[in-house]
Amino acid sequence: MKRIILILAFVLITSTAFGETFLIYNTTTKEVYSLSNEDDCQMPATGYTKEILKDNLKDIELQFHPTKYLWKEKRFVANMKKLSDEANAQMIAEEKAQEEKLIQEELRQTAITTLKAKGIIFKYADK
Repeated sequence: MKRIILILAFVLITSTAFGETFLIYNTTTKEVYSLSNEDDCQMPATGYTKEILKDNLKDIELQFHPTKYLWKEKRFVANMKKLSDEANAQMIAEEKAQEEKLIQEELRQTAITTLKAKGIIFKYADK
C-alpha cells in the first residue's frame, strides 16, 4: 500500500499537468506579446494583461510564432492581417531582388560590350 501511495505521489509531482505558461497580450488589440514557460518577460508599460495558462508551452500547438496570434475567448487565433502583411513584404522583397539581379546583369553586359568596342580584350569576363 505504501508503494502505491509513493508511486502516485511521484506521478503527481512529475506530471506535466501542473505546468504553467505565461501569456502577455495587448488588452485592446488582443495581439500576443509573449508566451513563455517562465515568468521572465518584462511587462510593457500599459495596456497589456498577463494570464497564466494551465498548460505547458510544449503542449500548446501553434503553427506560427506566438506573436503571430491573437488571444480571443481563451484561445489562440492566427492574426491573418499580420501574416498577410509579412507574406506581402516577403514577396515584394523577392521581386525587388529579382529586378536588381536583372539590372546588374544588364549593366554587366552593357559594360562588357562598351569595353570591347573600345578595343579591350577579355579572357574571362565575357564568358
